[in-house]
Amino acid sequence: MPKDQAAAKRDEHRDTVHPGMMPTAEVFESNAKSVAKDPAAIRMWAVIAGICLLAWIIQSIS
Repeated sequence: MPKDQAAAKRDEHRDTVHPGMMPTAEVFESNAKSVAKDPAAIRMWAVIAGICLLAWIIQSIS
């Protein structure tokens, strides 16, 4: 979820569940990894690309 969408969701929650209360401190920390720094994600994209390429080759031959 993009940062601005997460902030809007947080604000919506705060306004509906905790009306009238002001937050004391809010820290936004993301635990999302960049795809370029995640070897498992790179391998998964490589597998997906390989399957798509194989399907394209098989379709071209047929």
